[in-house]
Amino acid sequence: MSDCPHQNKNCAIVQALNLSVYFYGLETMLCSFMKAETALLTIIHQINHVISQLGPEEYRKPLPEFEHNSLGQHFRHILEFFQCLEDGTGTGTIDYAARNRNPLFENHPDIALAAFGAFSSVLATFDPTTPVQVRAEFGSDDRPGYDSTVGREMLFVYDHAIHHLAIVKIGLHCCFPHVRTEKDLGVSPSTIKARAKVEN
Repeated sequence: MSDCPHQNKNCAIVQALNLSVYFYGLETMLCSFMKAETALLTIIHQINHVISQLGPEEYRKPLPEFEHNSLGQHFRHILEFFQCLEDGTGTGTIDYAARNRNPLFENHPDIALAAFGAFSSVLATFDPTTPVQVRAEFGSDDRPGYDSTVGREMLFVYDHAIHHLAIVKIGLHCCFPHVRTEKDLGVSPSTIKARAKVEN
């Protein structure tokens, strides 16, 4: 070890800078995760708000606007993408094509609500920096894998849910006008920001 006080001082400064960079990166990572987690929890809150206003017959009723598919089928579809993400965080491989397509979720609103609640409870365990492989489905036997992260896939299932909620909103307005929805249900954050700029 050098007895030079200036060298020791410089080492201390470098160590302090390294710690600063480390904690800044950690803070940024945690902030990004909290945003993704909060966004998904907000989506699930919106879903729960809609489902809780639908009776079982309304939830599973085939709608001509949906080519005789139901609201329940859309909610089941959203839910099972969430579940594929959850499964993939444990195995390291996410396969959105391997959905269970469980009819209970599309026919029984109470069971769907419980499943959305279960997904909410595990969100806090996700590490957005964890690498995963996503298996592609292009309609052929070849199903290549693509590198991704849990955080990137949280963004994907969030955007996917917004897309389906926009469709759900059309069905509600056409067939179940008594169901109250939030103004921004099924609207992406970028669209909300763009509308705000125009209005201002």
